[in-house]
Amino acid sequence: MEPISFEFVSVAEAKRILDGPVPKRAGADWTEIRDPNTMVPQKLSPVALRWLRDLPSAARPLELFHGYPRIANQLAVLAENEAALLAYLADLLIDRRGDRQGFPGNIAQELSRLNAHLMGLLPPEEAQL
Repeated sequence: MEPISFEFVSVAEAKRILDGPVPKRAGADWTEIRDPNTMVPQKLSPVALRWLRDLPSAARPLELFHGYPRIANQLAVLAENEAALLAYLADLLIDRRGDRQGFPGNIAQELSRLNAHLMGLLPPEEAQL
């Protein structure tokens, strides 16, 4: 096994590098890599509609369901596995690549409210529709 090479740097230099701006990556062209099935406009599945109906009204991501049915369908599928659902929500809410624009309108707020509801941070509603 060969030793790992490294370079000695001062604490001040390391701090300057770590505290500096996040380097931007070159924008990748995902059109050749994406699954063509995800490019087809989708409709909300019956499973997604039932899941939306069963959520408390304060936690329902209505704008997301209207604007991004593919994501809504995926959330509904993952609803049976809370850990997977929370992980997917975290990926939607947190930009790990550094080059995403984010969701328009109130969709990010809706996702945050849904996340808070699933984590038990929102008070339960007494009357669900």
